[in-house]
Amino acid sequence: MFSSLRLDTDRLSPSGAAVWGVIALLLLLSFAVQPGLFVDQFIGGLVYGVSLILIALGLSIILGLLGIVNFAHGALFMLGAYFTYQLMSVWGVSFWVALVVAPTLVGLFGVLIERLVLQWLYDETPITGLLATFGVAMMIQEATRATWGGTPLSVQTPTVLTMGADLVVTTVARIRLFSVAVAVVAILGVYLLIERTDFGLSVRAGVLDREMAGFLGIDMPKRFVAMFFLGSFIAGLGGVLRGTAVGMDPMMGQQFIIITFVVVVVGGIGSLFGSVVSGILIGEAVYLTPLILTSLAKVSGVEALAIPGIGGLVPYLVMIVVLMVRPRGLFGQEGFLE
Repeated sequence: MFSSLRLDTDRLSPSGAAVWGVIALLLLLSFAVQPGLFVDQFIGGLVYGVSLILIALGLSIILGLLGIVNFAHGALFMLGAYFTYQLMSVWGVSFWVALVVAPTLVGLFGVLIERLVLQWLYDETPITGLLATFGVAMMIQEATRATWGGTPLSVQTPTVLTMGADLVVTTVARIRLFSVAVAVVAILGVYLLIERTDFGLSVRAGVLDREMAGFLGIDMPKRFVAMFFLGSFIAGLGGVLRGTAVGMDPMMGQQFIIITFVVVVVGGIGSLFGSVVSGILIGEAVYLTPLILTSLAKVSGVEALAIPGIGGLVPYLVMIVVLMVRPRGLFGQEGFLE
């Protein structure tokens, strides 16, 4: 569960080393053929990956602590973007204030969901929580559509973040680098909270044995609420960053939650560290795989290698390959949720 933040990898086999060697050669080839586009796609994959991580972290926190598969987490991600629109475009609040206020509002909304719906499902099977949160997600999505309309919206990015950052071979919008930086701070914050504080220690104790933690005087219901707020806050933060960078629409939560489940499965259910690794892996694979195939097609002259739309299939191909080799995911735990 939360202890899986610690790195626990098997020794790299010769076949594994060969696979990573081939991948490295393909990346070098792509960089040599199209260096500017490679860096641009690499940054794009990193930004996409951290968006997935911010949703997956909250999903893993709630799953690891409560054992509930929260399908509504994508809707909370979407609300982060729409709350930002409401704050900035309607109420005239600055981006820097919205960056804090919008995720906080999403966190409070998540607590409301936990108090009204999920607290009654803690001892039920995971499928019960999944179905309940699916219904909540649909309600939030339709409420969003009724409130802000069904057309895509956007907000005005601060001038300092619209400027380009010169990376020698290409120029990247600062908002993309800023999104990565904020995500890194959020990831480190979650790690320090769970692994380096008494609060995190009590939460991990409650995960291992909720009844014994209660006997020791640990108020687990309050900790459940606090962790649900944290997970929702992180998802909302991801929505703020994504909505500011590329805009928003009512389907963004549904689109992201599906890929986020892939991230959680690939990383290993219940593993926060696995979610981080998997998010980066899938984000980069989605953006770099088409570039690699295009570069191979140019070098070899075999145009059929440049497969149209391959990027959309990559997350599922990665999941299939990982589960064939490691059925529990990269850092999953045996018996989790069984």
